[in-house]
Amino acid sequence: MTAKPSEAVTMACHGWIFGVVLCVSLWAEAVLPVEAGELRVNVEGLRNSDGLVRLALYNLPESFPVSDKAYTFSNVPIPDKGLSVLFPDLPPGEYALALFHDEDGDNVFDKGFLGLPLEGFGFSNDASVFFSAPSFSAAAVTVGEELTTITVHVRY
Repeated sequence: MTAKPSEAVTMACHGWIFGVVLCVSLWAEAVLPVEAGELRVNVEGLRNSDGLVRLALYNLPESFPVSDKAYTFSNVPIPDKGLSVLFPDLPPGEYALALFHDEDGDNVFDKGFLGLPLEGFGFSNDASVFFSAPSFSAAAVTVGEELTTITVHVRY
């Protein structure tokens, strides 16, 4: 069965319009960047200003809290008043943070007898610790396209 000339023109127009819409959609997706968010971490409860606070931010549950698999790191000297660390340009999503107060500056989380921590530590959401680090989901925070602020209380 052959199409009438008016049906053929209509089908060609529909095909052309579909092609234009598809091209514009793909172009818009490629050109319009996803807005980046920021995460501000306020650290409270440090017992002194010795050494550094070492922070590791994770975006994958399977990497948390393995230090060399973090999405990004920050090593920050401790000021006299209040510590606040900004992680800029983060794609929106779920993140979990782990930190420790490296009082002796040796880049090692020091543990004593039976593996008990000798240096302060903390997690986003102040997630509970019971003989091991918390799960990613317990420590997860959502970062959107704007500033997200959390507070982590250091435990010794």
